[in-house]
Amino acid sequence: MKQTFTYIVACFLVVSISHGQTLENYLAEAEQNSSEILAKQFQYESALEKVNEVGSLPNTQLGVGVFAQAVETRVGPQRARFSASQKIPWFGTLNAKKKNASYLANAKESELNFLKRQLSLNVKIAYYELYKLQQRQTITAQHIEILDTYEKLALNELENNRTNMVDVLNIKMKKNTLVQQYQAISEDIRSKKIQFNLVLNKSIHREVIVLDSLHIPKNELFASDDTIITHPKLQQLDDLENALQQSEIVAKKEGNPSIGFGLDYVLVAERSGISLPDNGKDIIMPMVSVSIPLFNKKHIAKQKQLQLEQQAVSQTKITVKNQLLMALEAARNKMMNVRESAATQDENIEQATQAKEVILAAYQTAKMDFEQLLALDQLKLGFELQKVNDIETYFTNKAISDFLTENDRKK
Repeated sequence: MKQTFTYIVACFLVVSISHGQTLENYLAEAEQNSSEILAKQFQYESALEKVNEVGSLPNTQLGVGVFAQAVETRVGPQRARFSASQKIPWFGTLNAKKKNASYLANAKESELNFLKRQLSLNVKIAYYELYKLQQRQTITAQHIEILDTYEKLALNELENNRTNMVDVLNIKMKKNTLVQQYQAISEDIRSKKIQFNLVLNKSIHREVIVLDSLHIPKNELFASDDTIITHPKLQQLDDLENALQQSEIVAKKEGNPSIGFGLDYVLVAERSGISLPDNGKDIIMPMVSVSIPLFNKKHIAKQKQLQLEQQAVSQTKITVKNQLLMALEAARNKMMNVRESAATQDENIEQATQAKEVILAAYQTAKMDFEQLLALDQLKLGFELQKVNDIETYFTNKAISDFLTENDRKK
């Protein structure tokens, strides 16, 4: 048993060192392979094209007509008519529409940035969860080895009548419990690796390597709370509010007249058998038209609707900002608490180790107190596992803090 677990731990450490793919690599890989992000990227690029679409003038109207029966005029019969016309919206309407589409495109970009942040957070959480499980596996394997040693000592003491069978059975029961826990952790690791690969959109059979050690820094420089305004959710709401303002301007301008310019060209044939000035001269007729919205209640109602929607977005921004700040404060508070907890676990582990050394040193001259030794090992195991939990909790909340405060808005 001892050799088996020694081999497992050794292989784990060698693999971790030789294949140390960094978390940054996994993050880049996840973003590159994400079909959801790719779909959102296409939506963003489509929204950018919308800017060009709404900034264009309405279609130019062209017409051709042939008289089924020639219309006689003084200078000759009219044979065909050609026309062209162009409507022009009220001054500034197209510019307002372009700005509206531009802000909507920015909102799509914010959605894209949010997805990237969310994916990054999911990868980090899964990565640190794997780290915790593998550390628990390593620690459990080490304590199983220790119990193997105690079992051999207890059997030796039993042969020399210096202990009883109860101590031997107690050690065996403790070891059986740890072996069962080791197997459960191994199954959890297998499952978490599958989930991790699915987050990265990779084969579920690909091996996942995490760092074999993480250390909580003694000091942490937190980003300013003001950086919360760069969060994609708030940026998206800003863009939507600006888009609504531009939509209101569009609605107001659409309540103004629109102007149309046109040109008619009439093809006239010459009159035969008569000599007239301008005989057969074609007709050119420039035209100007004005479209007057006499019934503009719908435009007024549209403006009021857009104003109310702006107020709703403004209130939503306040709510979302407060929620983000609360989440940020909770993450930072958790980081500071687990930093203190991890330091306490280090002290407890050191003291438990010293106490065990005292008991082992006394073994040279006195009877081995296996019950006390097992109790100390259980305490030490608990301290080591708690420290691993603290490290995972710290880096998970660090990832949450980064998710809330990183500035990824394109300049």
